Amino acid sequence: MNLFKLSLIGVLLSLCCAASYAQTDGGDRDSIQTVAGTLSIVRVEHVKTDGVTFNASLNGAQFDQLYGSRYTYYTDSTGTDKPATRIVVEDFIGGFSDTPSVSLYDFRKKPPVVLPISNKLDVDDIRWSDSAVLLSANGSWYSFAGKKLARSKPPKKSAQ
Repeated sequence: MNLFKLSLIGVLLSLCCAASYAQTDGGDRDSIQTVAGTLSIVRVEHVKTDGVTFNASLNGAQFDQLYGSRYTYYTDSTGTDKPATRIVVEDFIGGFSDTPSVSLYDFRKKPPVVLPISNKLDVDDIRWSDSAVLLSANGSWYSFAGKKLARSKPPKKSAQ
């Protein structure tokens, strides 16, 4: 009986960890390889008067600013050796109790762009397609494509 419980716990843990590559809690300094170069997200030494707590730069040039005490990001790359073409960033501006500001960094565009998605979603899961980003929040699915966010059907199960 104990062996069965341990086996079951092991299987559940391996299933949970299998998808953990998709989400990363940002630290004080992150470097992410993208198809457009290196994206660096660095905590500022002193919070600026406008509230900036993190600067995001692409190949050393200013790209975006984050205002929260922490951030989380999801990349579309399937492995550590493959550069990301898109990244979804959650900026926790109001702390842990408020929903984060969510943006899409699209490195497929020339020049790369930051597209605001929503400030009302707390993302649980993300699925990528060539034309859209599917986001799960509070049991509902949304599609972000062409600078527009719309309710969506849940994605079909896929072998990952």
